[in-house]
Amino acid sequence: MMTPMSRARIWIGLAVLSMLAGACDSQPADPETLPNWIAAYPESSPQKAGSAFVFQTKDPTEKILDFYERQLAQAGVHKEARGGGEYGGFLAAGDDSHHRNVMIDVRPDKGMSEVSITVVAKK
Repeated sequence: MMTPMSRARIWIGLAVLSMLAGACDSQPADPETLPNWIAAYPESSPQKAGSAFVFQTKDPTEKILDFYERQLAQAGVHKEARGGGEYGGFLAAGDDSHHRNVMIDVRPDKGMSEVSITVVAKK
């Protein structure tokens, strides 16, 4: 059974992804690897899974989102939205031209954090 927090998280994620998809019309040059403006999380190996890159880590949600918020800002990609709670958290970011956009979703699962990175890049 889905809790109200789970439903809220899904709706927020869908709204942000829709916003990002509407701002862009293409995928990264090599859709099998993270774009060079997004660093792999320390000691992780993101793998392509559908339209996202996924990995697991023992680190908590806030540490993961803090890492990506700092790393993306250094690449000129700034936070547009961020949320979190007992369900995990998310970070939506984009550059000023909306050519580089990313949604990072973190979910706790049995002592691990499952991370999903969805990239929408406009050529």
